[in-house]
Amino acid sequence: MTITAFLTLRGVALSVLTASAATALPSTAFERAEVFATCEGRLSALATNQRALKNPDQRQTEQVRADFDLMLDATLPAAWAQGVPPTQHVQWRSSGWSEIAALLADTYYSVDPGRVRRAEDAITQRIDACQSLLLSAAR
Repeated sequence: MTITAFLTLRGVALSVLTASAATALPSTAFERAEVFATCEGRLSALATNQRALKNPDQRQTEQVRADFDLMLDATLPAAWAQGVPPTQHVQWRSSGWSEIAALLADTYYSVDPGRVRRAEDAITQRIDACQSLLLSAAR
């Protein structure tokens, strides 16, 4: 990665990090990397589901997921400098994916209406929490 590209990524991440005073991000790079990777995984799982259902919201979800990927890439060097193992972000991303995939499975396969409602609410809450970190998601 060139210095110019790296500085551009850092600038994008900084503008996103300072975009909303209401949404507090963790203060350390490794915690931000975990949030960004987890959100990327959550949005990736949701986008995969939307693509399978031919949901028109899939394009927007993919764009937000790409924004988290960009922020993660910008944050990882500082996280690695703080001692995060080089492949830890893959586990964080997988955790976010699995979380949403399990909730989606509940919405599709549970025969308990209460469980379905709780799963739908949990998906909405987790995706909203991620989207609240981005200015572009407010469009």
